[in-house]
Amino acid sequence: MRSPLTLGKSRIEALSDGVFAIAMTLLVLKLEVPEVMHHSSNEAMLQQLLAMGPAFATYVVTFLIAGGFWFLQHLTYHFVRHTTGVFIWITLLFLMLVALLPFSAGLMGHLLIHPVSQLFYFANQLAIALLLNAQWLYARRKGLLDADDPDQIERLTFRIAGTAAVFAACLIIAAFLPFWSWTPIPVFLAAAAIVEARK
Repeated sequence: MRSPLTLGKSRIEALSDGVFAIAMTLLVLKLEVPEVMHHSSNEAMLQQLLAMGPAFATYVVTFLIAGGFWFLQHLTYHFVRHTTGVFIWITLLFLMLVALLPFSAGLMGHLLIHPVSQLFYFANQLAIALLLNAQWLYARRKGLLDADDPDQIERLTFRIAGTAAVFAACLIIAAFLPFWSWTPIPVFLAAAAIVEARK
């Protein structure tokens, strides 16, 4: 049986970095400068800036989440020796959803507590996390990894799976209690920090 074609990883790494850089930069474009007249009072301008609080909060959180996804994918490529066609297509689907982040963040920024905007936003994050899991599991099962450090590989597997779990929790909570939908994120980060500190 003919073995699958193996490809270098440098080109897909470069594409991934480019997509993340553009998506994370586009997030700030969702912060529209308030249209205030030059004669507006300081109080009026401050009120308009305060009204943008949800948009600013969504920008900060989404930027950090995107950075977290980039970091996890960067860690996966540290262990990947080479790629295959299937691995690249999984990565392309992953990047397609990363590129959708500015839209889902913009929707969330305008309708922070609305169930539909939250469901779309967290579904976007969950889909990214699931495809990152699929990419990693495929690489493990097809022997694409450098297995010199199995402990580190197991730790990374846990971290990637945990990311999907936390966004699944956010999505479920958003469907019933939109005001509390963000709660799993800081809880997960705190738990992960405690686990890492004990190792």
